[in-house]
Amino acid sequence: MASFNHLFSAAEHSQSSRRYTCENITAQLDFLGESSLRVAIWRTGDTLLPTVCINPDNTPLPTARDRLSTAGFSLCAPQVTAGEDKEKFLLPCGVEVTLHKHNFLLEYRRAEKMLFADRAPLAYNFGGEFGAEQYHYITRSPSEAIFGLGDKGGALNKAGRAFRIETTDCMGYDAAQSDPLYKHIPFFMCENEVGCYGIFYDTAATSYIDFGKEINNYYPAYKYFKTEDNCLVYYVFFGSKLSVLQQFARACGKQAFPPRWSFDYCASTMAYTDAPDAAAQMDAFLEKLDESKLSCSGFYLSSGYTSIGERRYVFHWDKTKFPQPEAFIEKFEQRGIHLIPNIKPAFLDSHPLYAELAAKGYFVKNADGTPFVTQFWDGLGSYLDFTNPAAAAFWEAQVREKLLDKGILATWNDNNEFDIRDNTALAAGFGSGAVPAAALRPYLTYLMVAASYRAQVEKRPQLRPFLSSRSGNIAVRRLAQTWSGDNRTAFEDLRYCHNIGLTMSLSGLAFYGHDLGGFLGAMPSRELLLRWLQHGIFEPRFTIHSWNEDGSATMPWSYPDILPAVRGLFAQRRKLLPYLYNCAYRAVEEEIPLNAPPLLYYDDKALYEQTDAMMVGTDILVGFVFDEGAPETSVYLPAGEAWYCAQTCYEGGQAVRVPLAPEDPVPYFVKAGSVVATDEGGIALTVYPLKEGKFESRFFWDDGESFAYQSGECVDLHITVECDADTVTVSCKNSGKTAFTPAFRLCAADKRTFIVK
Repeated sequence: MASFNHLFSAAEHSQSSRRYTCENITAQLDFLGESSLRVAIWRTGDTLLPTVCINPDNTPLPTARDRLSTAGFSLCAPQVTAGEDKEKFLLPCGVEVTLHKHNFLLEYRRAEKMLFADRAPLAYNFGGEFGAEQYHYITRSPSEAIFGLGDKGGALNKAGRAFRIETTDCMGYDAAQSDPLYKHIPFFMCENEVGCYGIFYDTAATSYIDFGKEINNYYPAYKYFKTEDNCLVYYVFFGSKLSVLQQFARACGKQAFPPRWSFDYCASTMAYTDAPDAAAQMDAFLEKLDESKLSCSGFYLSSGYTSIGERRYVFHWDKTKFPQPEAFIEKFEQRGIHLIPNIKPAFLDSHPLYAELAAKGYFVKNADGTPFVTQFWDGLGSYLDFTNPAAAAFWEAQVREKLLDKGILATWNDNNEFDIRDNTALAAGFGSGAVPAAALRPYLTYLMVAASYRAQVEKRPQLRPFLSSRSGNIAVRRLAQTWSGDNRTAFEDLRYCHNIGLTMSLSGLAFYGHDLGGFLGAMPSRELLLRWLQHGIFEPRFTIHSWNEDGSATMPWSYPDILPAVRGLFAQRRKLLPYLYNCAYRAVEEEIPLNAPPLLYYDDKALYEQTDAMMVGTDILVGFVFDEGAPETSVYLPAGEAWYCAQTCYEGGQAVRVPLAPEDPVPYFVKAGSVVATDEGGIALTVYPLKEGKFESRFFWDDGESFAYQSGECVDLHITVECDADTVTVSCKNSGKTAFTPAFRLCAADKRTFIVK
């Protein structure tokens, strides 16, 4: 095979698929929809590992899927113009794809302008020209902006930077600089002067992506993806930024719909369960909650409840701390506080169950069949092999017997990065023989969470299960909420965790949050704690969590003198819960993120420099203070809209200075043409009208905990608002089966006559 000279010829084709070969290499194009396609390149004789990421038909718990399957996609038959040296495919969305058979180079044009292309003269590592791994080089525009990749830190726009795509337990990471973090999501959106496209590389292998950090004199500007996988399978999506995100998310399957209680404050700290008198510490928490008059619906139970001495042993209840786990759990449940216990996928070699599990072959193994041993927390241990059905069934049984049967409703799947880098460590695989576990790490995470999910659904099939997972690939979104992991108590981390959260949202992870206040470091100052809470009340996950270096616990009442301000912020969160829950439903059904940078919805270029604000749903825009001592923030209002705040309606296309002391509730802007639901002792629906015209809105509400909404047992209000110079008129229809009498009101900034039909 000559270097840089690989001539492909057509092998077979159908209306939606075309295959090409060159010596021992096969390349395939699958046109999966009106604005998407998949490219796959592999060598003859190689086995392609299956995928758990792709799930377009929304199977609740799919088994691993053939990586080249097209099941569930609305396949497309593009217009084809075939030639000897190249072929052209016109997609219904208007993108023209040109394939040059020499070196299998793809070009993508919109309105005859180049959107992007494979880098000439060679984009793929067909003959080892670029080394050992799989490569994909594509063009780079100087003006492009890039978003995504999961939980990557630093600036929101990733252009010009490079990242490792791998999961790691990075406690105390620097939110501006550290990489990698916890997620393995090789998906990005790129916007340039021609349009927007997205690429998802479907792999579980450790990978690397460079968005322009590297330059090479012998090539025009480029970016590239490199993976340790034995093949290259990637999806390309075209459209607006929102459309690209939605297409990617739908290809991966719907997100799990969290129960409503999970949107209330859920407390946590390492300090309480690590303490020798953990039960007393937890009782004191309930007392302080009463004294403080704060709402709380969940408590993330850190792993100290599993202690034997100084070490932590998953599924072991420390009876010296919690002599009667059932009574302890029941006490919290009676208060409406659901415990969310921490569980970890590795067993220390001193775990009471270790020898039994080793004898049964449940661990990731060495080649000789002995357990693969690696560092984990307080010592050495072995990871459970979740590709082994018997090991997964053991995990399910433990979740059920040690937690769910005792009254627990939820699980916190933690420390699940599966830190296995030795290629001699073997997992059972997917029925086709042993596979290096290092090639399956994010799959192992997904399968762990899936085993917990199965146990929860089987125990209480009428309830929507709640799970939280720190690590994972995009498949985990179908089962669990996530968060940004073990951040630090610093103003800089507040600023850059804001970006990490929005980056997760732009990567298909709508249900996320942060450890408010910061997890690792000193007790946050009064100002920092309040600034974190001001941000947190707009996040899907509202949780303070800490492991402070002095052993203290960051709590809402950590500073008694600011408790009135904390109460005010908690009250603002409670007031917003109907709106947030409605947004959660839209996130599940429509792939509209709960939090997103305004640039996801608007093409106003000023928004690319104004990233300290975020959209909450599509109707609320809020800005924050990230700098110590700053008394105000500036919020840029996207052009083309009018925006309400308090008694004023502002025209978009301008920046508005917003005074915001740390102790204050957070002012926010509501887009004209919206209806916002709030808790006013009952649900109130406030109309924010247009100057003139008609708009529609939708409000969803259900029992908050079951799957009954799927059969229509819910409120599904379709609202129509007509606006003219003198009147604002509202009408609505409830397509759900649950009776609901809406309480509409006109926002205070509008003085027109308000009519409800």
